[in-house]
Amino acid sequence: MKYTRSNSGGLAASIQQEQAEQQKEESRKRRAARSTGAHTSMPIEDMRMVDKWLTIAREHDEHRNRGGISWYLLLLLGFNTALRIGDICQLRVRDVRDQERVRVIADKTDKLTNIPLQETARKAIGGLLRGLDAEDYVLTSRQKGRKDGRVKPVSRQRCYAIVQEIAKRAGFTEQVGCHTMRKTFALNFYRASGGDLAKLQKVLNHSSQEATLHYLGLDQKAIDNVVHNMHSMV
Repeated sequence: MKYTRSNSGGLAASIQQEQAEQQKEESRKRRAARSTGAHTSMPIEDMRMVDKWLTIAREHDEHRNRGGISWYLLLLLGFNTALRIGDICQLRVRDVRDQERVRVIADKTDKLTNIPLQETARKAIGGLLRGLDAEDYVLTSRQKGRKDGRVKPVSRQRCYAIVQEIAKRAGFTEQVGCHTMRKTFALNFYRASGGDLAKLQKVLNHSSQEATLHYLGLDQKAIDNVVHNMHSMV
């Protein structure tokens, strides 16, 4: 009996440790989401502003230091793949170069993102990745791993700082974060699909259409439109 109780105690401790680790990981993800603007960022509604962002990024890249991050590549991936920034940071060259579709298991949901790349985006991304090894990260930092010596991927925080700087230079006054790129893709898709929420929900891997409406702020906009069209009671 003592042996059994001992085992039971060890099992209980193991379960508690696992639960503590899970809570710690969830806390880390929430902090990362807050730091990258996942809960507060807004999509870019005017495609002319998107063009302005891209122009600023290209101009930056013309003068960037060797080994510096390509702002233009970051925007291309953010605006065209529907991926969260954490998944973009983990992309390898083989995942996108010469690929007609981006297939990635999302870190947050463990669901497959399977989105086609438009030909123009595919060619632009391929050109920027020319000459790189297939196993290289698409967006790299200046740090290298101690064991393998390979360059590490860029951090979410660095991407957030870049997006903030681009928005500032472009005069974009809405709340902005890395999710601005994903939300802009979503809004562009929503418009191109004629407002097909079911398709957009699937693309974003959301649990419900209500979640998709809330994600883009479309539910609040619908309420605002009704209020503005109500009979004035002044």
